[in-house]
Amino acid sequence: MTLTPGAADTLQDSDATHMLSERVYRSILRLVHRGQLKGGAPLRIEELSRILNVSPTPVREGLARLAATGLVIHEPRKGFRVAPPLTADQFELLMDARELLEVGASGLALATGSPEFAPALRKALQTQEAAAVAFSDPAQSHADPEEAEWAVIDADLAFHHVLFAFTGNPFIGVMADSLNGQSHRLRQQADRGVSDALEAVAEHTAILRAAESGDRGAIESAMRMHLRLVRARARADRAASREETT
Repeated sequence: MTLTPGAADTLQDSDATHMLSERVYRSILRLVHRGQLKGGAPLRIEELSRILNVSPTPVREGLARLAATGLVIHEPRKGFRVAPPLTADQFELLMDARELLEVGASGLALATGSPEFAPALRKALQTQEAAAVAFSDPAQSHADPEEAEWAVIDADLAFHHVLFAFTGNPFIGVMADSLNGQSHRLRQQADRGVSDALEAVAEHTAILRAAESGDRGAIESAMRMHLRLVRARARADRAASREETT
């Protein structure tokens, strides 16, 4: 392929634009997660551009990505707004969908037989464990509490994304991204923040051990147990949040 003069600069500009769009996407995601943007709140591109100190284009791109996950709603002629909190029924349906997708994905990832699968899971788990320890003991780690909490969320998602990546099916990743957006809707209404960082590490350790065993049934069982425990903890958090507001 022959590049015309200036093509390299164009590619670099494209990479820079993508990085900026990603930064804006994550910034808006954090604002929603922290409750600074409440469910149902309008998302004005010009205002977000000013807050984030960027042009409207990456803001528009970030909102479009969030709309694809369901965390943000786009209405013609009305613009964007934060999706309302999940109802109890929607929460149960979300967890049903996660179990259906992620249990199957974990078995499929193992069945591909890649020798890199278990080491990749182990590396992701080590990152998650370090983040969980820093978050659980901020005085010892000297970590900023909000940054430490976000690191826990990122590391947890990264572990699951290793599973999706090793299925060899890109459509599974697309589906998972959408469900992740819905999971952020769940987090935004649980004012207690992340409360199960160490429990998630323990459950992910069981998934890793199953992967190392090469037993498809074992990894599917470990993932199923993990998601059912996540569901139980989320139910308890939702109930506690309701009691605190009454």
